[in-house]
Amino acid sequence: MNDKYGHNCGDAVLKSFAGILKNLTRKEDVIARYGGEEFIALINYQDEIEVERYVKRVKKALSNSNFIYKEANIKLKFSAGVTYRNKYNSFQEAKKRADELLYEAKHKGRDRIILDNGTEI
Repeated sequence: MNDKYGHNCGDAVLKSFAGILKNLTRKEDVIARYGGEEFIALINYQDEIEVERYVKRVKKALSNSNFIYKEANIKLKFSAGVTYRNKYNSFQEAKKRADELLYEAKHKGRDRIILDNGTEI
């Protein structure tokens, strides 16, 4: 996006995306920008199905959103890798696996979510 529309546009879209995440996330959970266009979410749901519902809500909100910068209408694609912390010995292991799943999602064509239980959304 930065190559096509410039860094100001990229920053504006990231701020809008962060606002969407904030609105969809409970106050007790943590959302943080993690790198250029990546975010990390620390979500504490008891059941895996609740995590799936959360990421589906994020994906749906993005697909239903129009990002307009100057006169450009920009459609975003949302890719994510999701791990369940209780399946790993450490936060670092869980984060590493989430990164691997994210890159797999991007490699498969973007606009998809891959969970470490094998589910693809």
